[in-house]
Amino acid sequence: MRYKAIIFDLDNTLLDYSQSERSCMQQALEHYRLHEELTWEEFWSTFGPINFNYWMNRIQNNHDIRQVLEHSFMDTFLGLKREFTQCREISETYWGLFCSSNHMEPHADLILEHLHGDFALGVISNGIGEAQRKRLAAGGLFHYFDSFIISDEVKCWKPDPQIFELALQELALSPDEVLYIGDSLTDDYEGAVRSGIDFCYYNRRDTPLNDHHRPAYVIRDLLEIKDLANDGTRRTT
Repeated sequence: MRYKAIIFDLDNTLLDYSQSERSCMQQALEHYRLHEELTWEEFWSTFGPINFNYWMNRIQNNHDIRQVLEHSFMDTFLGLKREFTQCREISETYWGLFCSSNHMEPHADLILEHLHGDFALGVISNGIGEAQRKRLAAGGLFHYFDSFIISDEVKCWKPDPQIFELALQELALSPDEVLYIGDSLTDDYEGAVRSGIDFCYYNRRDTPLNDHHRPAYVIRDLLEIKDLANDGTRRTT
């Protein structure tokens, strides 16, 4: 049967999160002249794991994204034995840059333009609503979507089927009428499979699949969606 809607993950599926994070963080460091005393590798090798830990524990610690960033900067400079007292300011600088960044995955704009009008389009993202909305708007992509579900706004996170059910309710569709596209075999694949939704794996890094993962489709370029959007049969390419 023909799909009636296509739902996308955002980070590293439509938007290049990795490029935005790196570029905006480097700009923030330069703004505070920290690049003059720290190499990028020295900073990032310390900041990255600290920030990941704060992000993963943000809910139980009741921290919003600005607190996550501020604490991450504080612990990073402490670990690097650098005196820096503007952690709140650099957090705001980075967050402002990140929210206005518009780095896209290759051909994201082209495939959305191609699909728009023929399919209902949606988003399910384990992100921060402020950033996701602003980044899509900065790239001129926000208007394409009929459903927009962001985890921090609905207090539910992939791979919980509940967040997929919210999207189905907004689109007034059943699971077999929807195709979900994402880059994560944990959050995206597991969530879609638990929800009875066909999953298309955007394998941007050409990662080998094990026998446990059997997505309906595998693509390496978003433009490949053109060939499978009208195909509702389950197959892996």
